[in-house]
Amino acid sequence: MGQQYSHLSSEERILIEKLHCEQHLSIRRTAERIGRDKSTVSRELRRGLWFASNEMCFSKLASAL
Repeated sequence: MGQQYSHLSSEERILIEKLHCEQHLSIRRTAERIGRDKSTVSRELRRGLWFASNEMCFSKLASAL
């Protein structure tokens, strides 16, 4: 019937962060690299990125407890 959509995985979010923010690729090139539409990448950047460092910090804190 309609279009089926899927959420971005944490790996895709990390890849967007690395490609767009660290390697300074355009939104279009970033989208091509991860196999998603440019509007998906654009929305994710507008929404705010999920940072892998937050998860790492959390897991280090949790293991220390």
